[in-house]
Amino acid sequence: MRVEIRDREAFSSLSLVSLRAYLKSRGWVDEGEWGGRATIFSIVDDNRKWEILCPHRDTVADFAECMAENVAVLATVEDRSQLDVYHDLTSTGADVIHVRSQNGLAKEALSLRQNTEWLGAAYDMLASAARAAEKPSAAFRGRVSDTVTAYLDDVQPLPGFHEGYTLTLRSPVPAGFGTPMDFGDAFTAPFPRRATSQLARALDHTGIAIAESVSEDSLEPFRQGVSEGVSANLCDSVATLASEGKGIKIDLYWAGVRPSNHADCDFQFTENSAAILSEAAEFLRRKDPSFDEHIIAQVVRLEREPDEFDGKAIILSMRDEHLVRLRVEFEEPVYDMVIQAFKEQEFISLSGDIYPVGSGYELRRPHSLSLLVDKS
Repeated sequence: MRVEIRDREAFSSLSLVSLRAYLKSRGWVDEGEWGGRATIFSIVDDNRKWEILCPHRDTVADFAECMAENVAVLATVEDRSQLDVYHDLTSTGADVIHVRSQNGLAKEALSLRQNTEWLGAAYDMLASAARAAEKPSAAFRGRVSDTVTAYLDDVQPLPGFHEGYTLTLRSPVPAGFGTPMDFGDAFTAPFPRRATSQLARALDHTGIAIAESVSEDSLEPFRQGVSEGVSANLCDSVATLASEGKGIKIDLYWAGVRPSNHADCDFQFTENSAAILSEAAEFLRRKDPSFDEHIIAQVVRLEREPDEFDGKAIILSMRDEHLVRLRVEFEEPVYDMVIQAFKEQEFISLSGDIYPVGSGYELRRPHSLSLLVDKS
């Protein structure tokens, strides 16, 4: 079905940089300027020469009409619907992540629950990569930074995701001019590109870790991939996608407006790999320390009586949806607050470094302690 677009605002929102990148990527030739107001691009198809005017500014009065005509020409030349061309034009200004079931489930209508789990897992996958782009960690907990939040707010799912286990995400990136070395210098690439390139590395090393874990009968390869973005959060999210989709394929296409010196890539995870990834997620959460983690806890035990308290205590906190006990040694200035929390069974808020020790945990360097008094 050939769909035509009649929405003026839709055409007005198209990017000139995206249009130029799209044309160049599809063999259109720059014929030079036209009247100082636009650039002429041309292509020969079936012995007919087609031309498109690409304005230099998007503030001209007839910009929407010009872009509408360009989309119509492209749809005719490519023998596609205007809607398909429009989506490709908008995607030219974005890195595109495409997730699809490998077992024929891509076109089966999803329930509310299935939609929620599918979108949630995709969100967690991208969020874990974005957080790793800031600082890799075996497991991410607590508040997401403002930078990551702003990035995730810009990522958009394309229409149709509710129709089955298939999802296309647009991750907008600023235009690059020349040849930015996005993969050679982390300080050169803007954060959105750093996030998607981190996702590519993390998925690549996750696939390698699965194969090595099977051959070595050990989950250590997952820990070795932490510096490349592998995390418990990423493993959990990919496990959900692979399980729900009965196997998934993840394709990543780099934005045409920002050239990359790495080719587009794809990753495949079978339904059987979901169980390995879930175990790896638990392994990463338990085996590696979590630095400066903020928790809400209850003091359940003092190592000595209150009048002889030396700072050593046991606190109980919810972590990764489980109640866990943590040994902690507080400093003398907060002794009274800890004793009060213990006696009155009040919750405390604090931060610190959590280390796995034997079958339990220790919270070291406790700080920012405050008492959460119930005022009801």
